[in-house]
Amino acid sequence: MKLDDNFFLKAEQVLREIEEECSIKILDIYESNEILQKNKSDGSPVTAADLAANEIIKNRLDSDFPNIPVLSEELKYPKNIPETFWLVDPLDGTKEFIKKTNQFTVNIALVHESESIFGMVSAPAMKKIWLSTKSNLAIKTQDSIYDRKIHVATSASHSSDDDTNFLNFLKDNGVDAQPMPLGSSLKICLAADGDVDIYPRFGPTSEWDIAAANAVLSSAGGLLLDLESHQNIAYGKQDSVLNPRFIAISPYINSIEVLKLVEEFNKILL
Repeated sequence: MKLDDNFFLKAEQVLREIEEECSIKILDIYESNEILQKNKSDGSPVTAADLAANEIIKNRLDSDFPNIPVLSEELKYPKNIPETFWLVDPLDGTKEFIKKTNQFTVNIALVHESESIFGMVSAPAMKKIWLSTKSNLAIKTQDSIYDRKIHVATSASHSSDDDTNFLNFLKDNGVDAQPMPLGSSLKICLAADGDVDIYPRFGPTSEWDIAAANAVLSSAGGLLLDLESHQNIAYGKQDSVLNPRFIAISPYINSIEVLKLVEEFNKILL
């Protein structure tokens, strides 16, 4: 299948329809008093909403794009990862869903040659949707990290000592850093919007957690980079589904200044 303009027009329409169907199903479960929960083999929780959304997404993508495999958090991964595939997290932020904080998302990304090239993130309880665009030619005004309050996203359910240490490091270096605890891939999507300035992630994440939001942020002009190499995140790795430590940077903040500070912080960690 050619990944041309016609493909992306169709993909956007299909993903919007999937989002609508998933949101209805997820919110039905969310608003009920019967959020069925169990733990997977790795100890992470899964609910009826995860499984229902996964079924909706896989069935529709298989129907509309039969030549593109669907890989998902809730499906067994193949031994050989294809060059082009859909990467799905049907309910990111399951812990937030269980706690009823509204901060959970549906994530669908298209990966091609190790890059997340198209994606949709939906926050059903917040009635928000983010879709990547093929290109973004708008020039953003980038503020200096030293000129205003800097909103630093942290994980609401998976914070670490490194998060606290990084915040203190920023403050010690003249940055008015304010933590913003958030759930799910919202942290990256809000960086695309400019509501979050930076989101460093020191703890473990999987490819499906960030791929769709990565596409959204990139199309907005932001960056999502390996914390150590400052290279783009690769998807569809044959040896592991885990991401390296990374940082998401809003298109509205000076990324050069951010990466210089990250480099200095890495020296402390090493």
